[in-house]
Amino acid sequence: MLKTLRLITTFLVSLSYVPAFSQAAKDSAPFDPAPWLEDFQQLQAEMSSHYAGLEFAITERKMDLPALRIQTEAKLRAAKDDQESRRIIEKFLASFGDGHLNVHWKSSAATTKSLEPANLCTRLGYVSFLKPGLDFSNFSNFTPLNHGDGTFFSGGLLHLANDKTVGVIRIGLFSEHTYPELCEQVTKTLHLSNTDKCDDACSDKVEFAVADLLTAAVSRRASELKSAGATSLLIDITRNGGGSDWVEPAMRTLSPVPLASARLAFLKHPHWTQNLQDELKDVEADIKNGKEPKPLLAEAENKLQDAIAATKQPCSLADIWQTGKFSCSMLVRYMLYASGVLDYAKPGSYGALQAKTTLFYPLGYTYTEGTNHLPLYVLVDGGTGSAAEYFASLLQDNHAAVILGESTVGAGCGYTNGGIPTTLKNSQAEVQMPDCIRFRADGSNEVNGVMPDVSVPWFRQASDYQRAVKLIPALEKLTASQ
Repeated sequence: MLKTLRLITTFLVSLSYVPAFSQAAKDSAPFDPAPWLEDFQQLQAEMSSHYAGLEFAITERKMDLPALRIQTEAKLRAAKDDQESRRIIEKFLASFGDGHLNVHWKSSAATTKSLEPANLCTRLGYVSFLKPGLDFSNFSNFTPLNHGDGTFFSGGLLHLANDKTVGVIRIGLFSEHTYPELCEQVTKTLHLSNTDKCDDACSDKVEFAVADLLTAAVSRRASELKSAGATSLLIDITRNGGGSDWVEPAMRTLSPVPLASARLAFLKHPHWTQNLQDELKDVEADIKNGKEPKPLLAEAENKLQDAIAATKQPCSLADIWQTGKFSCSMLVRYMLYASGVLDYAKPGSYGALQAKTTLFYPLGYTYTEGTNHLPLYVLVDGGTGSAAEYFASLLQDNHAAVILGESTVGAGCGYTNGGIPTTLKNSQAEVQMPDCIRFRADGSNEVNGVMPDVSVPWFRQASDYQRAVKLIPALEKLTASQ
């Protein structure tokens, strides 16, 4: 299926205040809000064209968009400077409560061209960026196991008062790019030197290879904990801001049951027309080459053709800012899954097909189902977002895990194939807008966040150790019946 980029901490709005416009206006001249009002008008038009959550804001969140527009325009007219105007735009975007809707301001500071990093993996964006999870290290009943695969996935054994033992695995981010040491290992295997150029195809090859190493490592980690006496597994994804599609093999490896994917909605927009046309080419190539299974390929061809046709249906939401209503939908719903044409396929299926990842995107990775037979718990908090929310929500919807902690941030589906570029004319600000929606099993939008099955009463400023103290009674109650 489509490569969905869930960038690190994309649910955080950029707050770097820098001059947005040129310095042509002198300090003594009165502040002119006109360029900001023009940018705000462009922002509304862009959102009307390709913000996947716009209709949801009205139908589910009951937002009064005309009132919000009027209030924002009034504030921009009254703004005293660029910095205040930026805050107004940020507040406007934040009011949608969508972790993937954010703005990045362009710095006007003079910059010197930096030398390109000599290291290939650095050039490909592999930089370690992991936050710690809950801290069990000071518990006398906790045995850390941080050797071997624990280098990547720290944790250990938590011995509970009810004689149960929980194997803790920390996943700080669902991104291959935060493990540069694995990239170094892969590039050596592929005989790539630091002086080699690495195009998109090369980069993808490295990325999938690193992902497979990570998947194997997390699988071994689970087996190691089980062999050491774990009677259940706890996956700590607190403060995990998302990452990439590596979440797919990771959760399918750790799940005690096969996982059916979420339904997907996508935009009626040329970006998605092109995405799906690229997918269709692979299916048509397999059909032309007489590949099997022919009925499934024919079904995929029909679904993609219908989906492509749907993306071309005209729908303008330009009046939504004036009336608060819309007579058509810019979304194509329920024709495909987050995983592709199919909601499930066994690992290794359709290996001879060029279109295997169009049928079921996780087939691009190497993973094994059914290796974990232990009860699974997933720990989340207000810093869990994007791909990490997908991890928790899909396990929850498939009754594969019990979710503990507090409500997640609410970032939902992100940007497919880099998303749809949006640059505001005057400020040159880059606005990121999600172009897809994942639906939960109950039909709700994943952007609502994940509600835990078991709430843990953490207080806002609790330390990692204090949070662990609060968690243990909940674990003891859950594991008592194992």
